[in-house]
Amino acid sequence: MATDIAEKPTTPLPAATAPAKPEDFDSFAAFLRAMPDQDAADDGILSSEGPFRPRRNPAKLWTAAAVTFFLVICAAGGALYFMGTPRWAVNLGLVADKGEPDLLFYLAKPAERRKLPTGEEYFAFSARIVNSGERQLSVPPVVVELRDTQDRLVFSWTTKADKAVLKPGEEAAINESRLDIPRNAANLSLAFVNGGV
Repeated sequence: MATDIAEKPTTPLPAATAPAKPEDFDSFAAFLRAMPDQDAADDGILSSEGPFRPRRNPAKLWTAAAVTFFLVICAAGGALYFMGTPRWAVNLGLVADKGEPDLLFYLAKPAERRKLPTGEEYFAFSARIVNSGERQLSVPPVVVELRDTQDRLVFSWTTKADKAVLKPGEEAAINESRLDIPRNAANLSLAFVNGGV
């Protein structure tokens, strides 16, 4: 089986150009040397850096700054939580001292309750305030609170110690007696007015 395939006319390939002569390269190099420095003139258009610095995304920069700030705050908060507040911050009054207070209460004996022949109930207690600190302190007024068995406040009053100022290691006394105490008062607590020292 013979097939007749029509032959397409082929176009001849262009003839290879002759290599450039060395004198052509020399004249081109001389031409380049004669030109003024274009890199300086066009601000680096032909340089490898380009004419401008690469554009930065401001959203990425602000996000990175926010994340860095967050990490610094978390690290500072963790340090304060684990190591406590620095002594200089407490001394400057920037933060409250969470340590043991310098003025401490001690009940000399349990509170006394008894019924008088008149039918009234007599209540009395004695307490001591001790300055356990290293400096002289003023003694603020004391709030006496009586609470029932469910820890609800049923009666309170304010009193003062027998000394207004205590030197280190010195004590002041509180001696109180009352007749108008509610019958359901079961627990006694003492606190300084406005948190004391």
